[in-house]
Amino acid sequence: MKHIVLVLIFLFSGLQIISAQTALEDAVKRVGILLNVPTSFQSSENSELISPAAVNEKSPNPDIVQQYGVKPAHGNTFFNAYFGLVTAVLEHCDSECIILASIPPGNSGGGFGHLAKDSLQEVAFKHLFFGRIKHDFRYGKPFSGASELDVLELYSMIEMYPPEKASEMFNAGAMASYPLNFRGNVFKDKFTRGKGLAIGKDGLCICLYFLMTDESVLNFETYLEEFDGAFVFE
Repeated sequence: MKHIVLVLIFLFSGLQIISAQTALEDAVKRVGILLNVPTSFQSSENSELISPAAVNEKSPNPDIVQQYGVKPAHGNTFFNAYFGLVTAVLEHCDSECIILASIPPGNSGGGFGHLAKDSLQEVAFKHLFFGRIKHDFRYGKPFSGASELDVLELYSMIEMYPPEKASEMFNAGAMASYPLNFRGNVFKDKFTRGKGLAIGKDGLCICLYFLMTDESVLNFETYLEEFDGAFVFE
């Protein structure tokens, strides 16, 4: 009887450990990315995907037309439409930067290498998901993925980092940043600026959204350096 009780306690403890996993931990494990959140950031403990901003009667969930930028959205509804459900929210210890992490369920990008005119373009088109970048720019035809011409035009709007830096920081194949247009909306009454960061390898592309103030946006590269090694592609 004593042995049975011990076994039940062990199994129950194991179930508690499994259920205690966060959505971020589950997501990176599923796609084969190693997670190492830096000590300067505190990650949310949500077990399911979450909306970046609170949903209430004043700021309801956005409809699909708002999600694609066809119909205006304001306040919390704007941010929930802009980013959709996110995997986790990570807040910097200085309270001047929040990162929204979006981890896809699997490979979703690449396949435009034949459009490349130089090696850096080829790296970007192979590893990054331009469908998400197109959505973040609210660019081109709504309700559609990125066409070949969209990809060529969007490439000129992003800042590509050297492949060596992407590899050194995240063991990634490519990394690019680009500005986010909040259209005058303010997140949590303080965050007015944003930068998107797309990190990809072999068609798997994760997106990190850095939300900052008018002042802290000038420290974006510092926040990025602190995030070195937070996600490591296998």
